[in-house]
Amino acid sequence: MSVFDIIGGILLILVAICVIATVAMQEGSKSGVNALGGPNADTSRSHGKTMNAMLSRATKFFAIAFFALTILIAVVDKFVK
Repeated sequence: MSVFDIIGGILLILVAICVIATVAMQEGSKSGVNALGGPNADTSRSHGKTMNAMLSRATKFFAIAFFALTILIAVVDKFVK
């Protein structure tokens, strides 16, 4: 196990914890439209300045970071060994 694998694993754990925390802090939606990224009455009127909108953006950021980091680690691991 290389140093890159250890650092990558630690980063994956930290990003996964951030994804779980931001999802857990979000308010529940009354309809399934919000879960699919549809317009929300609160965010469209206040231009995304509500706490739920900020958490939604943070969740998207951490989810993208998680998948990108996972792919990066897999690609580097395949070419290094």
